[in-house]
Amino acid sequence: MAMSGPASAGQGRSRGPRHGKLARNLSIFAISLLCVVLLTVLRAVDPLPVRNARETSFDLLQRLSPRAYADAPVRIVDIDEASLKALGQWPWPRHMLGELVDRLHAAGAATVAFDVIFAEADRLSPNRLAADPRLGPVLGPALSAAGPLPDNDRAFAQAMARGAVVVGFGSAVEPGALPPVKAGFAYTGEDPAPYVLRLGGAAPVLPVLAEAAAGVGAVALSSEVTSSVVRRAPMLWSDGGQLYPSLAAEALRVAQGAQTYVVHADPQTGGVQSVRVGAFEVPTEPTGELNMYFTPSRDDRYVSAADIFDDDKLRALAPRIEGRIILVGTSATGLFDIRKTTLGENVPGVEIHAQAIEQIVNGQFLYRHDWTRGLEILALVIAALIISATTLFSGARLALFFGGVVAALICVGAWDALGRYQVLLDPSFPLAGGLVIWFVATSFRYLTSDRERRAIRGAFSHYVHPTVLREIERSHRELRLGGENCELTVLFTDVRDFTQLSERIAPEEVVTFLNKLLDRLGTEIAREAGVIDKFIGDSVMAFWNAPLRQEDHARRACAAALKMRAAVAEMNAGAGFGLPEIVAKTHTVEIGIGINTGPACVGNVGSAERFDYSAIGDAVNVAARAESACKEVGYDIVVTDSTAADAPDLAFVEAGRVALKGKAEPVALKILIGGAEVKASDAFAEFDARYGRLIAALADGDRDMGDRAMADCRGLAVVLDPKLLRFLDRVPQRIADFQMGRRPRIGLVAERGNSTMPRP
Repeated sequence: MAMSGPASAGQGRSRGPRHGKLARNLSIFAISLLCVVLLTVLRAVDPLPVRNARETSFDLLQRLSPRAYADAPVRIVDIDEASLKALGQWPWPRHMLGELVDRLHAAGAATVAFDVIFAEADRLSPNRLAADPRLGPVLGPALSAAGPLPDNDRAFAQAMARGAVVVGFGSAVEPGALPPVKAGFAYTGEDPAPYVLRLGGAAPVLPVLAEAAAGVGAVALSSEVTSSVVRRAPMLWSDGGQLYPSLAAEALRVAQGAQTYVVHADPQTGGVQSVRVGAFEVPTEPTGELNMYFTPSRDDRYVSAADIFDDDKLRALAPRIEGRIILVGTSATGLFDIRKTTLGENVPGVEIHAQAIEQIVNGQFLYRHDWTRGLEILALVIAALIISATTLFSGARLALFFGGVVAALICVGAWDALGRYQVLLDPSFPLAGGLVIWFVATSFRYLTSDRERRAIRGAFSHYVHPTVLREIERSHRELRLGGENCELTVLFTDVRDFTQLSERIAPEEVVTFLNKLLDRLGTEIAREAGVIDKFIGDSVMAFWNAPLRQEDHARRACAAALKMRAAVAEMNAGAGFGLPEIVAKTHTVEIGIGINTGPACVGNVGSAERFDYSAIGDAVNVAARAESACKEVGYDIVVTDSTAADAPDLAFVEAGRVALKGKAEPVALKILIGGAEVKASDAFAEFDARYGRLIAALADGDRDMGDRAMADCRGLAVVLDPKLLRFLDRVPQRIADFQMGRRPRIGLVAERGNSTMPRP
């Protein structure tokens, strides 16, 4: 059977598939390694999609392990809806804010920090109302009669000067005046200014307030104004030369009475490592930002601003205010200061400042060490090795399963690192990289497998039934092309009197006849999952149990022989051979079939450029000689004892021991009458018994008993199969074949003249 692709005979050919598989495996490993290299480069470049995936994974980890809340000396005075309802709409007059500061300091507040920007003078201040050209003509005389007009901003500044107050300024894109810096900065390492977040400009604090404040800090929570989630809080800002503290850092500094920030910038890692605020060392990102580690929002962080103006409530609140940093901010919806945390909660912006101070005071930090990126790449390499190995040796589904196990371990490891050590490890990069490697390796494997499948289909499509071909494609690893020894059942069939028939019809009619006959015979062989070895003129050679193993290969071959006999009978009855009418009326097409089961070698036979997938060996020769013995035996299906023994449910009859050409000893043969239904019939049981008596009588020379037994057998043969009559007629002349121990009649059966049989 012709196979596609180069090969060489014998052992050299058998190494080809192994070399091809090794090359494929090495290719998959090389592709996986290339993917790891490309992914590592991608991680180094760190484009926006990679950063977004990492940030999202950190958000999910924090939701699984949020920061455990621990009380800290920080509270929020909230300008909430109740405060606006009780005290009036925002903005409140600055003298009210001055009173708020005085009340908080009276209750023992250590520091009051406003998450509010006071960039302009109070428009509700009496001196401004009198100077307003629209209101001056109406209010001016009355206000002037009351004496010097008060200045709300100055009143607020005086209240600020009586205590420790921090005010905030906002960042702006457009260049503008920047506020004064109330603290000093000391550096260890190199100048950190080039690394920290850049201020293009600022919404400055009103000078009178900035001068009176103990500290001035930036209220901005991120340089990414488009980000919907606050993940980091800047500790420092820079205009390229001068550093500016954040509101949280400044509130913490003022509360401690510290005068200087100490910033450590490492020239080797290229960024800010930490910021010391008084007694607290704050680890930061290279940009000087604190990784926020949120707890769920809590009501006990908040005090309503309206309660501060109620004396009774203020006395009750004093224990919650005394000695604490008080952040003043707003949660009122209309004031638009609502931010989203990594836990998915919407909170007032002032709470983020409060949680940042809580983290610093309680030492609850999230770390991204220098080695975390290397560990993430190592996780990717391990995932790639496992996925590549399982894809090669176990298939895509098992690789996906093991990849899922590795992914679970990576996720659990990242979750445990956060919960136990507060280390942020990015699971998204190795997970996404592992998925990419699985997809690439699986796609490459399927592409190469598809090429192998096409080669196998090309090799076998003309010789086996499509169902067998699909099974071969699914189990192509079982194919050992190049030669293997195994037990085969081999079938030969031949057209009787073909030479005489071919002389009576035209050559093109001979071709038509053979095509129709061999197509039908080949169909019946394929239906029983046989492999057609070759067509030899009017003959067919087929075998079973290779390339795929078949436990019932002998029975399949016998079933194919019975179907072939029935097919020829059907075509004779229906003029299915396409013979000329005058020939069809006088010539009945008959075939002879020989079957043998035994060891043989099956594989590629031929040269390196042209070869066939074929079977050779003594078992093949015996099958060919069994087909030739059909003429001597007088029946159309002859099988050897080895085949009959493997199909005990079929109807066989002893045909004696026949000397076959090339065999030193006679070979025991049987004829195949029918299938299991015939074997189970009463007619066959009676025939088998009568036939046994016939053989015994002929062997003993009992002519009378032999005649009676013959008559009984002939009567039953008409019922079972009229072809048995010719077989029975030859039994008396062949009685010596049924006697054990006789000398073999070498050469009694001649080799067929119109075909070339394989020789041992």
